[in-house]
Amino acid sequence: MRSLPCKVVPLPGETSTGYLGRLADANALDITSLVHHISRELRVKNLSVANPRFTLMTEVLGGLAQGHFARDRPRFLLYRRCHHAGWRLQRCAQCDVVDGARAACMVCSNGSPTQVFSRGGRYCVRHRRWHSDSEDELIVDVRDCVRAEQALSGRLWSRGVTMHTGEFDLAARLICDSWCEHPVAGQRVAGRLYVAIVDLLVTLTHPDVALTMAALAESQRRQVEGLIGLVVGAGRGSRTPELEDTAIRVIRVHRAAMYEALWMPKSNKATISRAPFEKAIAEASFRAKAVFLRHVTRSGRRDAFGSRAVRGAPSSRVVSRRIVPGWADNAPWNAVVIPAQSAAP
Repeated sequence: MRSLPCKVVPLPGETSTGYLGRLADANALDITSLVHHISRELRVKNLSVANPRFTLMTEVLGGLAQGHFARDRPRFLLYRRCHHAGWRLQRCAQCDVVDGARAACMVCSNGSPTQVFSRGGRYCVRHRRWHSDSEDELIVDVRDCVRAEQALSGRLWSRGVTMHTGEFDLAARLICDSWCEHPVAGQRVAGRLYVAIVDLLVTLTHPDVALTMAALAESQRRQVEGLIGLVVGAGRGSRTPELEDTAIRVIRVHRAAMYEALWMPKSNKATISRAPFEKAIAEASFRAKAVFLRHVTRSGRRDAFGSRAVRGAPSSRVVSRRIVPGWADNAPWNAVVIPAQSAAP
């Protein structure tokens, strides 16, 4: 197979499918016909676009060096805890986990829609544009958006937090609940909500704050009040019944998950030995979808006795595969969609 005449320069972290779509646009080809052509060349009827053979053909059509997408991938591996590194927070080549794909800035992609899995969020600092799914709008007042984007692609990225790891959805739920009684809540633009979410995430994913929300030695009422205060402060909203209900559920879930982590047996057959704390935290946060618990790095004061049985931890290999982008999609509080951008924040 020969390369197509019109070349396209890949974006950093661009998916092979997104690149193929831009390549088809540049050469005035129908993407469906191009995919069928690749399948015929490979002599297969149904082939996943994630298949290495399909990716190789995409590189050939684009005139890229063989293995381009594979070489680009290690730069964007997620920070996470796994048994390969003794449960330390770092990027692991063996786990090979990258963030979920998101829409790229239309100016960066020369007007052709594509997706990238590189670090960052929904604001392009270079071109001052808000980009989310089919939305692509110019932002006039950029100061807060730039600060939020830098935090999401910098400090939060190094903590293993992205728009697809669960924390973002929960923070969005909390902020929206604090705004629901405002008469202008429906007119708040996406950029302002985005900034408030990121500001709240920077606080809630700090290890000491995450521990405060889940510590069993702390008063549950005090934890709820503290979470409400942080949400109202970050979003400049107000205390609402919806926010109180969500805060109570969040604290209950995180306390229950912390209990499981502290009393989790090493295995289902173990009666005395307990799982390593870091491994137990990873497993408990997955079971309960307690998204902020995975940022806890120490146990704090423990309660004296365990009053209920806790399931043992599975093998380290299983736990290491738990937390990936989308792992908290079925959590009860994440049904929040950032509203469409209709004006500058």
